[in-house]
Amino acid sequence: MIHSKKVRLMTQCAIYQKHEGAEDLKIAKFFRSDYIRLEVVKTILGITFGYAIILGMIIVYNLEYLIANALNLNYPAYGKRILAYYILLLAGYIVFAVGRYSYLHLKSHKRLGRYYKMLGRIRKCAEEEDIARELEEENREEMQS
Repeated sequence: MIHSKKVRLMTQCAIYQKHEGAEDLKIAKFFRSDYIRLEVVKTILGITFGYAIILGMIIVYNLEYLIANALNLNYPAYGKRILAYYILLLAGYIVFAVGRYSYLHLKSHKRLGRYYKMLGRIRKCAEEEDIARELEEENREEMQS
């Protein structure tokens, strides 16, 4: 006999596994602080490479001016300005990343908790079915004797 409650729960579990489940299981492998730290390191690397590429493009764009005024430029001032922009950009992205990945980790664990509760309900339904099946078999045996 098919139990509609069990089918509904199994369908919800399958939908969860197909959409968010794989990502949530990857996130759940880590403690919260480890997950956030890993993602912040990825953010720092991405920002650093992106900033270096953009800085290189700006230098190439202004190369004629830089070559013409190579002896008159205040390199320490430019270096400080470039470093200040980098630190400000990096600090902003780190704050954003900590907040975002903390939120993602929390949401992931909430969804996983609901998923495990659904699995527990499915297991309970299966146990109830097994008990009902055993009772039916015992009743058949008694009727046949």
